[in-house]
Amino acid sequence: MATAPPPHTRPRQVRQAAIVSPPRWRRWLLLGLCFGLGYGLTQRLLDVRWGEGSTKAPSFKPKSPPEGTTLEELRRREGSQPKPLAADLEELSRQQQKEKEKEAGAKREEAERQNAAREAEKERLESDRRRLEELSGSEQPTSPELPLPPPAAAPLPPPEPLPPEEPAAPTTQPRTEAPATTP
Repeated sequence: MATAPPPHTRPRQVRQAAIVSPPRWRRWLLLGLCFGLGYGLTQRLLDVRWGEGSTKAPSFKPKSPPEGTTLEELRRREGSQPKPLAADLEELSRQQQKEKEKEAGAKREEAERQNAAREAEKERLESDRRRLEELSGSEQPTSPELPLPPPAAAPLPPPEPLPPEEPAAPTTQPRTEAPATTP
């Protein structure tokens, strides 16, 4: 009797993992290193100046004149004597102190003007009040023929509250009986 081959007991993924191949990233890494090396060598070869000679160091002179004012032009214009560039901090602090004093003086003057205006307003109101008192005192009748003003009315007592209302009795509706229907 012939026997059948044994069934595969391993799953398909396990069988494929048994066949080991080198990872793909190593191939790409090697390819990238070769490409970078070739690019760098090409750049170096293009930078070599064959006509000038290989022993001469590269020059770092600008190819075009710089824009703006150069240091030499400034020195010629201002003179060759060096001047200190440090700021005079004491002078700056004195100027700031003077500005603060001016502001404080202006505030004080403004406060004094406001106080003087208040005092003048008080005096004006007081003089107006005195004039009104003098005028109202001179208007009172001096002859017996003119009637005197009526005395001030006495204050009225406060109103008494209304008595509470009793709730109305509920109204009853008359009963209406439905007529009996006879079949």
